[in-house]
Amino acid sequence: MVDLAYDHFGITRKVTEAETNMPKNWLSFMNSDTNLNYMEKFGVVAIIQALQSYGGPTKAALVKEKAAEYPYFTNLDREKKSNSNGKSQLDFRLQWAMSHLKKAGLLYSPEWGVWALTQVGEDIDINNFDVWDEVYSISTPIFQKKSLNNQKKKGEILSSASINMVNLDEDIVEETDDSELWRDKLLQLLSEMNPYKFEELIVNLMRKIGIKMDTTSKTGDSGIDGIGYLRTPELMTYKIVLQTKRFTKGPVTGPDISNFAGTISGHNADRGIFVTTSTYTNDAVSRSRQGSNLITLVDGDELVDLLFEHRMGISEKTVVVINEKMFPKD
Repeated sequence: MVDLAYDHFGITRKVTEAETNMPKNWLSFMNSDTNLNYMEKFGVVAIIQALQSYGGPTKAALVKEKAAEYPYFTNLDREKKSNSNGKSQLDFRLQWAMSHLKKAGLLYSPEWGVWALTQVGEDIDINNFDVWDEVYSISTPIFQKKSLNNQKKKGEILSSASINMVNLDEDIVEETDDSELWRDKLLQLLSEMNPYKFEELIVNLMRKIGIKMDTTSKTGDSGIDGIGYLRTPELMTYKIVLQTKRFTKGPVTGPDISNFAGTISGHNADRGIFVTTSTYTNDAVSRSRQGSNLITLVDGDELVDLLFEHRMGISEKTVVVINEKMFPKD
């Protein structure tokens, strides 16, 4: 459980119906005494503090890593995984906190995967900060309006007789303000890939990163999917072996990593890279750092980041947003 002793940000404040025009289920969550609710609200505070400490635009992963270090969260909060997908519950709540901060005008993304505070966000005095007054009272109506608009748009599309439902663009029906939902869709696609095509994709990714790697034969490779060489600017060359796992359920475990470590030694390699669409247990992370042959672990989230960074099957499109306040009717 989060440490409520640190609460002077209105974390446990109960919002009345008179204070907001909010759907009852949303209001119920805002007023709930669940740890998930508290994690998200403390996450709002922690993200602001993290970005203020960095002093400028920072990669999202570093911001969340810094935010998770604040004493609002316990080790149990940091280690708790979702039962549905094995991902960190705290990471998910921090992502939602970021979305609310964006809607409240305190945070923006100058480029993909990078977060920064707006001038309003930079000027916040965290010692006199209230999560409801300065964030949720602003962001929640925006989320609600968008949700109602999406429901209306979906109804109009579905009621149109001229629409071919088989070919209907899911992005139109499932439009959302959460810019991170594409990540889940990509992870699902990766998990459903032909296993050999997935291995080929990851080997090609390694090549783009700078590792001269070849795929191995499908038999007699001891589970190794690629063998390559990495040459550093210091003229050092390392032999690298690669293993990939498309896990749809459950994380990669310690024994999985130990088996891979033995394979690294068997190939006289210097390092190993293990790539999965899932996550890793704490035991797996610990075992990857033991012995002389260190193993780099790439989980599903980092895999998505790497694919985007190297533009492998992913591209961006520009969205033009009009600020209606700049064009008043009266």
